Amino acid sequence: MILYLFKSTMCLAILWGIYKLLLEAEKIHRFNRFYLLASLVFAIIAPLVNIEIAPSAESKIAAISRTLDARPSILNTIKPVQEISAQQDTSWTKYAILLSCLISALLLTRFIYNLFCIYKKVQKNESISYQGATLILLEENILPYTFLNFIFLSKVHYVNANIEPELLSHELAHVRQKHSFDVLVVEILRAVCWFNPMLYLFKQAIQLNHEFLADEAVNSLHNNITSYQYLLLSKATQATGKSLTSNLNFQITKKRFLMMTKITSAATAFIKKAICAPLFIALAICLANIQLTAQKPANLKLSPPPIEISLKPYLLTKDDVNYQNATILILQKKKFPLRKKPSELTEEEKKMPMKVLYFEKEVPTTAQMKKWEDSKMYGVWLNNKRIANSQLSKYKASDIANYFTSKLAKNAINYGKHYYQINLMTNDYYENVYLKEVKESPMLIIDLPVKKEGN
Repeated sequence: MILYLFKSTMCLAILWGIYKLLLEAEKIHRFNRFYLLASLVFAIIAPLVNIEIAPSAESKIAAISRTLDARPSILNTIKPVQEISAQQDTSWTKYAILLSCLISALLLTRFIYNLFCIYKKVQKNESISYQGATLILLEENILPYTFLNFIFLSKVHYVNANIEPELLSHELAHVRQKHSFDVLVVEILRAVCWFNPMLYLFKQAIQLNHEFLADEAVNSLHNNITSYQYLLLSKATQATGKSLTSNLNFQITKKRFLMMTKITSAATAFIKKAICAPLFIALAICLANIQLTAQKPANLKLSPPPIEISLKPYLLTKDDVNYQNATILILQKKKFPLRKKPSELTEEEKKMPMKVLYFEKEVPTTAQMKKWEDSKMYGVWLNNKRIANSQLSKYKASDIANYFTSKLAKNAINYGKHYYQINLMTNDYYENVYLKEVKESPMLIIDLPVKKEGN
């Protein structure tokens, strides 16, 4: 989750930086509106994408070999107590998530309250249909502002015909171009992801671009830029509406005035738009979760390390379809094990009995299950997932197919919080997941030389 939030925030920061450097100063407002909204959607989705890379057969075998090299203790038939570094205890994250949800709930409540206030104004005050919009006449002395299809005006100014045509054209542009929907999307994201500072910057950029679009519509209709600029300056100090609305006074700056007279050539617009496509593709590749399927056969590192050599319950024979894809591990006295493909075996080696490397079933006792509920002494993983020790009370000893105990090293993250790690597999997981992995990626053992009985 933390990695996702980091990727999403960095993605927004990069896209916002590109917008400020390349796009904001150009008169391509419709494209900029699409770019800003697409950036928000992209930053949410891109970090969730998974890309799988299919490996060669050689890389699969190499992955298995690396796993075996990292765990030489699996060759012992006696269970060793291994020192490992346990995963970091994440109990503190529960409180962080709870606090984040509480703040989000408060912000969503404020958001809904603001919507309710606008709704009450619509219901309470007189309304008039006007060129596809609805004018809401208020008793307050305010500048016009817009939300969805509603334009809120001062009733006194409207009755006395004191509202300039440019102001109405400005608000009608917000209505016709549906700018309120953009603001609503950003406000909801801000409420949920309130801790992301980039959303505040994106809201400002989106609303300023809305004003560029509305100003462009006014000047196209009335064709008097200087007069319109003086009108904006004369209204700069008057009150406006809620934060959810589009209002005339949003960032009346030199940048906004300069944009009215800005000219962007078609070539410049095309080049800057074209840059955005490879930018999004590059970001998608960088943010995606790339998974090498070559590591799939080496899933033993995700399961409790195999420490038993057994023929039951799955015996691989030379007639088995999986035999040719197996990795043969040849044990030699006082030497490192050899790894061969079935086709590389000598005639002598082919005659040797072969055994599958995997966990046999081993059911714990009820007393052991009760002992493991002590969270100060034991950390518990069930089916490769960390669980609270108290959850063991939901299981009977007969529900467990296998267990493996490891002692934490003194430099382990959780050393001191607990001292042993217990890895458990339920019967269902053992039969339907673990044994399936063994069959799909078998590792066989030939023990040379053959030991005679009595030795």
